[in-house]
Amino acid sequence: MLEARDLRKEFGELRATDDVSLEFGKTDGEMVFIVGPNGAGKTTLINLLTGLLEPDQGSVVVHGEENGAPVEDDITGMAPEERVRRGLVRSFQIVHVFEEMTVRENLRVAVLSRYDKTLSMRSVDDSHEEVETEIDGLLERFRLTDVQDEVAETLPHGDRKLLDVAMSFGLDPTYLLLDEPTAGVATREKEYVIETIVEASEADGVTTVTIEHDMDLVKEYADRLVVLHEGAVFREGDPSLLETDSELRRVLLGVNE
Repeated sequence: MLEARDLRKEFGELRATDDVSLEFGKTDGEMVFIVGPNGAGKTTLINLLTGLLEPDQGSVVVHGEENGAPVEDDITGMAPEERVRRGLVRSFQIVHVFEEMTVRENLRVAVLSRYDKTLSMRSVDDSHEEVETEIDGLLERFRLTDVQDEVAETLPHGDRKLLDVAMSFGLDPTYLLLDEPTAGVATREKEYVIETIVEASEADGVTTVTIEHDMDLVKEYADRLVVLHEGAVFREGDPSLLETDSELRRVLLGVNE
């Protein structure tokens, strides 16, 4: 389980996160969606969890087991790349792929980064069948097999998003943090993108923490909802709160009832 404990981050007089305490991954493959108005502190929280920002107060802890006994690993001072090796991976709002490489080559880069191998990113050798088999699995799970030889910059935006997330899966995450994975995606493709991510996460038992603004997607796919407002946790619970909590609807949607 991934835990945020009393996380606080200030930028001058602005308190972007205000003593935020949350737990993620209480069950394998949990889908947590973080929502809130602009400026609520959503991306700041993700940046604190993944090490791109250091908190002014509080800690980030990963819970696990050792010899059957529960252990806590405080990763607050750990660099982002070290957190990746501990299974904490993120995908950014803006797609980060190698534009001039093919889909398969992009995935090879991600998978090889976990292995102590000197294989060229663009060439294949018979001694690295394990890598290529893993890439085949990623292509299938993210519905990219048919475009595996296409150059990334030529892909439709929805497929580029899926490639970006597939590369994150290539790092073998336990926790995957996604910052608006449907941003810029055409309305007709949004459900396809989220559904693909959900299916891959469930299949691999990956806990996902997703910032999302499309409330229809949140209501359909979230196991748990976290609402941030003015840097603090405003609500946490079942996504049905979006329908039943009038104060939440006022803060989040501007709906007065």
